[in-house]
Amino acid sequence: MSTVNSPYSSNSRVTGLYSNFDTDTLVKNMCSNQQTKVDKQDQKITKYEWYNEAVEEVMDSVKEFSNTYCSVTGSSSMLKSSAYCTYSVETSSTSKAVSLTASASAAAGDISVKVTQLAEQSNVSSSGKVSKDGTQISSSNTATLAELSFANALKFDSSGNISFSINGKNFTFSSDTKLQTMINTINNDSEANVTMKYSRLTDKFTITADSGGKNSSVSIVNISGNAFGENSAFQINTGIVKNGKNAVAEINGTSVEQDSNKFSYDGITYELNKVTAGTSEEYIDFTVKRDYTSTVDAISKFVDAYNTLMKSITDKVTAKDYSKDYPPLTDAQKDEMTEDEIEKWEAKAKNGILRNDSNLERLLSSIKNAFFSEAGGTGKTAAAVGISSASYYSSDKGKIVLDTEKLKKALEENPDEVISIFTGGNTSATSSNQGVVYKIKSAMNTYLKDADDKVDDTKTKITNLEKGLELLEDKLDDMASKYYKKFAAMEKTLSSLNSQSSYISQLFS
Repeated sequence: MSTVNSPYSSNSRVTGLYSNFDTDTLVKNMCSNQQTKVDKQDQKITKYEWYNEAVEEVMDSVKEFSNTYCSVTGSSSMLKSSAYCTYSVETSSTSKAVSLTASASAAAGDISVKVTQLAEQSNVSSSGKVSKDGTQISSSNTATLAELSFANALKFDSSGNISFSINGKNFTFSSDTKLQTMINTINNDSEANVTMKYSRLTDKFTITADSGGKNSSVSIVNISGNAFGENSAFQINTGIVKNGKNAVAEINGTSVEQDSNKFSYDGITYELNKVTAGTSEEYIDFTVKRDYTSTVDAISKFVDAYNTLMKSITDKVTAKDYSKDYPPLTDAQKDEMTEDEIEKWEAKAKNGILRNDSNLERLLSSIKNAFFSEAGGTGKTAAAVGISSASYYSSDKGKIVLDTEKLKKALEENPDEVISIFTGGNTSATSSNQGVVYKIKSAMNTYLKDADDKVDDTKTKITNLEKGLELLEDKLDDMASKYYKKFAAMEKTLSSLNSQSSYISQLFS
């Protein structure tokens, strides 16, 4: 008797009561041909699903590489000028009065700087200590405005607020507003364009314009309460204060005036920290040099990432195919195996799923060709800058190798040619005019399109197979139900015969 819930039985069905037959097994054997058809259809679907999973995994890796190295927005983009054109700044001076930073648009050369005046933004401070005890208005900035201990008590309007405007921007704060909240609100407002601070060291408020130099100003109007004005809590009068200054410097003999101590000219950012005019080191000399080390490092990183991706793809294309010996498991087979056994079986079954995949083979061929065909309209290949194939007999077989010394020498002798070899042309240029990076980008875009089409095609096949599977399963259910009905009729007949036999036995007894 069996009460197993399966395609051949149900929890509501009781079998073999009178015949003692294993009805489920008998029905299963009688439906075996149809079950085989169902299993084979299901295995086809599973294979296609595994194939799509494998393709999508490769697509994700290709997209990641392309987005990282072959896109201008990539974190390690090989299309950015900064990857090939960086500069370092050197100085023999120990002074910290001036610092220079060179960008990719800078030019090599010597720079001499003299600082005559530093920029200052207009500012206003409390006229005296603002606290009642002459030390601090509170122990922390989390105190509310009502809790602050001012020498001139902070008064609120009938609504319990203080209101004022700074540079034309109105602010209103309640007595429950925390001191830090008020300061943050003012400092984060772009219209007010000021920075407000309270110092426990000096016990004073300071309001400083964020920009403008000699043209900056701090305009304060008190609206309600007594935060500002004569005898105010903050001890800062209302009105307009204009006491800013511009930075004045001399760069290579040219006079420069800026409203900030940090500014840029011709790809060089200058940061002025101290006045040097009239000091023992009036002029501070710098040398801007082309830095090829970072370029070599960037290209080395690019080559390493390329080799990692290519090895992963090559391993998949050349992986041994075990699918004949390890087909997808049926549900019945899984029921007889442990999870670990199933995992190991499926690992074998999936091993060669992308073996000889035509799209991947084209991708490998196209990308390898990118390094060994004329690039960037230079008439030269990447070999001219130190990139070549690893020896067939080496452990790096199949990879490309970078001769960093040859690359550095090429950069020093003709940096523009190196840049052209990598980034010349664009994705729509002819192959010989495309740089290596654009060749790789084009190859990857082509692969991603073809692979995406293949995935869509496979999904269509899966959908059609699933429709066919439903029909096969329906036929299997009908077949099993038919056999169960026949066995049920037999059990009913046996039950009747059993009853008659018992009756006759009782008569003779």
